[in-house]
Amino acid sequence: MLEDVIMSNEAETQTEFYSVNDYTKRRPAFTKGGLRHLFFHQGDELEKAGAIVRFGSRILIDDAAFLTWLKAGNARHIGGSNRGAA
Repeated sequence: MLEDVIMSNEAETQTEFYSVNDYTKRRPAFTKGGLRHLFFHQGDELEKAGAIVRFGSRILIDDAAFLTWLKAGNARHIGGSNRGAA
């Protein structure tokens, strides 16, 4: 019984992290340059949302949290010009 609860909790909290290179292979819609640009301009917000984790000089992406953050419209305006701003 206790083992079932522990295994259930582990399954619920299991997170998969990907390097930028691995993430672009997994999700080809994203480019390395595009992700790095996003991290430069929105890195703190992504970190607060749990979408990325800084591991030394590496950035690791939590796939589920990153996609949730994107779907919420947080990358509508990344940086630079305000072209298309409503």
